[in-house]
Amino acid sequence: MKRTHRFFLMLAPGALGLLLLAAAPAAAKQGNDLVSFGNDVTVREGQEVKGDLVVFGGNAKVYGHVDGDAAVMGGDLYIAPTGQVDGSTVAFGGSVDNESSNPNSGSGRHHEHMTPVPAVPVPPVPTMPDTTDNNNNDNGPPTAWYTLLAVLGILSLLAFAVAPGTVRMLRDELVRRPVVGTVIGFTWPFLLVVVMIALTITVIGIVLMPAVVVAVVVAYLIGRATVAQLLGRRLFDVANAVEPSPLATAAVGLVIITAVEALLPLWMGIVLEACVSCVAMGAAMLPLFHPRQPASFAHAGYTPPPTPVFTPPSSPPPSGPPAVPQ
Repeated sequence: MKRTHRFFLMLAPGALGLLLLAAAPAAAKQGNDLVSFGNDVTVREGQEVKGDLVVFGGNAKVYGHVDGDAAVMGGDLYIAPTGQVDGSTVAFGGSVDNESSNPNSGSGRHHEHMTPVPAVPVPPVPTMPDTTDNNNNDNGPPTAWYTLLAVLGILSLLAFAVAPGTVRMLRDELVRRPVVGTVIGFTWPFLLVVVMIALTITVIGIVLMPAVVVAVVVAYLIGRATVAQLLGRRLFDVANAVEPSPLATAAVGLVIITAVEALLPLWMGIVLEACVSCVAMGAAMLPLFHPRQPASFAHAGYTPPPTPVFTPPSSPPPSGPPAVPQ
């Protein structure tokens, strides 16, 4: 049998013997091998072990000569400068310190097995949000939302300045028919989809689609100015204050809408702006749904005859001689 096979075959019964003989420390020679349980072993200078050196639960120091392998389990293996190990050196749960001056000592195989240390579980560290990114800041809406609200307010005010008469007319219609305007406003996205589909079917309609988009944007801005002026008038009525110019009233309403949408959480501000947009589009589309007047059946240029007036007959004159004046 080869030396390495004999070495591992020798370790197996030795390990089993360590588990079974957990008793008093002892050292014994098994054939030409030197085996020790729970005791330190020292091979003195000039001493020769004609076999393997095996130590369980102790340290081994070699100052002499070991013809075979040197194996230590649960301890350290030290080879002095005067020592020599012809075979392999193994230390399970310890270290091997080879200071032999013989270059062939322990040259067969060198092992140093450390008992693995169980990993200590480390609780996961929660990741901190990046506060440098303003768009992901949880303290309020992002800057882009503020910018959008400011642009919408300015464009709505410009729409009022360009068409104040149209805004006044739409405001009166919305006050007169608020329910109809609201219903139309919340259904306008579906109406827009229907119109776009109808335009897509025809070739001429595709050319008109950009014009429809521009018309929707203009209607939205004028309707938003209408809602803002109506809100400003209601505010001055509640405060019992004198209403300023219509442009200033619309500006006050736009400031209120912008401030409320900016102060609310982002999702609530978006929902509020969607509602304002629906009412604005409903106000802009109200004239398209104006109730029709009942048709007249009289022809143009026909003048009806005058209605005859009944005159009662006069009473007959009294009979007899005429009266003689006195």
